[in-house]
Amino acid sequence: MADFIQIFHPHNYYFNPYAIPSLIVGTLVLTFSFLIRSLERQSYLNRSFLYLCASYAAWLYAYSLVLNSHDGVAALFWSRIFYIGLILVPVHIFHIAVHFTESYPQEKFFVRGIYATAFVFILLTGSTLFLSGVREHFWGFYPEAGGLHPVLLLFIFSVPLLGFVKLISHYRSLSNTFDKKRTKYLLIAFIFILFSYVDVLPGYGIGVYPFGYLAVLGFILCMMYSIIKYRNLMVERHARELEREVEGKTREISQVLEELRTTQLKLLESGKISVLASLSAGILHQISQPITAIHGFVRFIHKEMKETDPFYRPIALMEEQSIYLKEMLEDLMELIRHREIKKESIDVNSCVKRATNLLTDELRIRRIDWDLILDDHLPQVYADTVHLQQIFMNIIVNAMQAMSALPKGSRRHMTIVSRFDKDVNKIAIAFKDTGPGIPPELQQQIFEPFFSTKTKGSGIGLALCKDLIAEHGGEVTIESQPNQGATFIIWLPPVDSGTQSDLNIQKI
Repeated sequence: MADFIQIFHPHNYYFNPYAIPSLIVGTLVLTFSFLIRSLERQSYLNRSFLYLCASYAAWLYAYSLVLNSHDGVAALFWSRIFYIGLILVPVHIFHIAVHFTESYPQEKFFVRGIYATAFVFILLTGSTLFLSGVREHFWGFYPEAGGLHPVLLLFIFSVPLLGFVKLISHYRSLSNTFDKKRTKYLLIAFIFILFSYVDVLPGYGIGVYPFGYLAVLGFILCMMYSIIKYRNLMVERHARELEREVEGKTREISQVLEELRTTQLKLLESGKISVLASLSAGILHQISQPITAIHGFVRFIHKEMKETDPFYRPIALMEEQSIYLKEMLEDLMELIRHREIKKESIDVNSCVKRATNLLTDELRIRRIDWDLILDDHLPQVYADTVHLQQIFMNIIVNAMQAMSALPKGSRRHMTIVSRFDKDVNKIAIAFKDTGPGIPPELQQQIFEPFFSTKTKGSGIGLALCKDLIAEHGGEVTIESQPNQGATFIIWLPPVDSGTQSDLNIQKI
């Protein structure tokens, strides 16, 4: 009891400036341990780092109290605590090496044996076998080595050396540059740790101030640098993997789109439109979700990055390509979305008027005059109002774009005529413009998917119109000569008695 009071009595301590460095480094070590622990709480490796830092903190704090002691009894007590930390440090170093090399399942019994040996040594620190007492130097008290102290030295040097050898062997077996760099940083940190054992020299009467805390500080700085570098390597590695993945997906999607385009052309040429729709829908369904996910992820990364980032430009290019793919997919979806057609008996002239009214402002802006010459006695057609209006608007817009390319002062006029041709028993809706016309060799190609004479055209519009018109049992023809305008004529079958009967049955 008297020794306890003597150890913790304030009068037995004084302010020793030689103790300040170890106190500061011990605090840094403790702070660093909690920082590592907060990064990944479930990691066994981080947990081992936490134990190592805690042992170092016990070492340095106890060492600071030894130097601040004014009494030999208090100095000897804190020397034993100091040596407990000194014994645990090499054990935790080896434990970290085992976890880092992922060899713990094979060496767990060896690790437990080392911990058991360390526990025995810790018990022996209470005797004079390891510590025979304390000696006063010019910087303060310091523990003296006992008879079995060389055995302790053998333990605290051989155990971390085993871990160091294990790390070197692991480093040589690695082929991945990323993993080699990570292992190299840990090896450098462990070299600093080995230099911290110079603190045992004064125990043999060598009057050298124990500056092992400098090696501990070097270990902390090296580990902090390695963690920051490791995080940067992780980001770079992830960015490269993302770039490769996006490039791979882009190539796969481009290949699928090319195959789809080839298949569409073949099917359109052979008239198998329903097969084209099923095939397109299946392929688009498979690729639309990954495209959307890639676009969203790349767009998020692009917004979060700074222009000075080395990967800013590649990510920006990825975003541009993903936007292009999304727009292409939307065009293709437009090509097949019209499959859900709701037909009814309608007036064609009403669809023409609605389409023209919607484009009135655009026609005026482009300084295009137009005339509507509609037959008031047309029979009705069995069709989808929305899709017919879409067809008419598409053709009008194409005519406007063609006439917009005419030289200034040229006549820009469109005439829309509807009539019933008794000879073929079909309703004709003609759209005549005063544009540059369409060469004969291109008059059939303009209805092919992805073919366009415009620099910014997707080539989907007229292909969609032709497909929709075919769904309504009609067809589209062109009458044009170069520099004499063009006339698109849509032919639709009227509602006959059989169709009307079907409509009456459906309404019932």
